[in-house]
Amino acid sequence: MPKVSMPRSTPSLDMTPMVDLAFLLVTFFMLTASFRSPEPVFVDPPTSTTDVQIPKQVFLVTVDETGKVFIDLTNPAVKELVLKDMMKEFKVSMDSQNVKKFSGAGPMGLSMQDIPRFLALEVSKREKIQQGGIPYDTVNIKKSQLYLWAYNARLRAHDDFTQRKFLAKERGLPFDKENYIQFAIKADGRTKYDVLKHVIQVFREAKVKNFQMITGLESKPID
Repeated sequence: MPKVSMPRSTPSLDMTPMVDLAFLLVTFFMLTASFRSPEPVFVDPPTSTTDVQIPKQVFLVTVDETGKVFIDLTNPAVKELVLKDMMKEFKVSMDSQNVKKFSGAGPMGLSMQDIPRFLALEVSKREKIQQGGIPYDTVNIKKSQLYLWAYNARLRAHDDFTQRKFLAKERGLPFDKENYIQFAIKADGRTKYDVLKHVIQVFREAKVKNFQMITGLESKPID
């Protein structure tokens, strides 16, 4: 009996669904990605071998080598509330659009009076502005802008902690303490000790009992 020969054909694969999926993913990442704001200051902190990670939610005070101080808060919602507290304190008016801009503007080293004009500029023009640092007073600490930023941030951080804890308990979910806003200082290795000492004193006066010192990563010695 003769063998039956089956016709040979090259298998085909329809790539249309894969192409559609690829375009959907690209579109999703383009719409949801957030661009990091250019930082107005670069510091080279001292190194250490600590394994402690930088907090997810942090009120960060950055000090450059010349002693200029910059502040940032990584929680946008709380950052807006702190700004509104400062606006009331210094009687500075700002529209809602600029308040929203502030929450994503990154580290800020300007006086309250200069912030509205700064936020009104285009992003490309903001990058050219030389920020002079947050004003601080080594004598009347509680009247300085740096103190009031830290003080209001501590109050709002406490409110945020209480609300998150209550919601977690109400929903029967574990409370993630890592999302609690913490405080930290990041100083350049060439920053004068007196400046860093004053920033620490500001935290103490603002009743910030716990804070971290951000350092660079140093490779551990091999045994």
